[in-house]
Amino acid sequence: MTPEQIERYKRHFLVKEIGGHGQKKLLDAHVLIVGAGALGGVAARILAASGVGRLTIFDDDKVDVSNLQRQTQFSSRDVGDWKVAALFRGLSALNPDIRIDVVQERWAPDATLAEADLVLDGSDNFETRFALNASSLAEDVPLISGAVAGWTGQVMAVNARHEEKCPCYQCFVPAEPPDAGNCKDLGVVGALTHLVASQQALLATRYLIGETENLFGRLLLIEGLTGAFRTVKLPKDPACPACGAQ
Repeated sequence: MTPEQIERYKRHFLVKEIGGHGQKKLLDAHVLIVGAGALGGVAARILAASGVGRLTIFDDDKVDVSNLQRQTQFSSRDVGDWKVAALFRGLSALNPDIRIDVVQERWAPDATLAEADLVLDGSDNFETRFALNASSLAEDVPLISGAVAGWTGQVMAVNARHEEKCPCYQCFVPAEPPDAGNCKDLGVVGALTHLVASQQALLATRYLIGETENLFGRLLLIEGLTGAFRTVKLPKDPACPACGAQ
């Protein structure tokens, strides 16, 4: 590592589970992020600051003034610009030491995950979540999923290549719930999106440095109104429509 990198990441070096060896793993890592909004964009800033060496970010939306209530990676001057363009500028200024690839389109299953070490799902619809889960399974790339609505958030890491009984996303949500909505329909508490995005980035950091004990197959539920955090162990579903035959 260069003297500049040592200075930038020295607080990581002091954490025994990370140190110089773990920071080198972060610098060598590639995380693919689907969505540049309240989850993906905020997680991207954390991972960029932490020194994850390469980020690939997909999004096909523009910054709207209503985004600024929770998407703090943007400012008023970004309104009307493509999210990935504004995010690229911010991440490049935050950490010019890393590679940032942005794709100004919605992620689709024909976009391979193969070059990534990990995929982080910040999407807001079940069609994308299910397709990303299927690609994660097919290409053997672990997936960290997050979702927020109202006062409630959830985070989980699934599809671990080294754990035989690890569930996938559809073991937890086999089909789109009939009452499914998103933040446009249900509203969302801005601070809660940061809690979920931070948890996604934390799980990503743990995975990338090799600290995977009790990481996969656990659903973290956050109730923002009461301040309650609850972790539920998720079993692999033999009848799962995505991984049941595997």
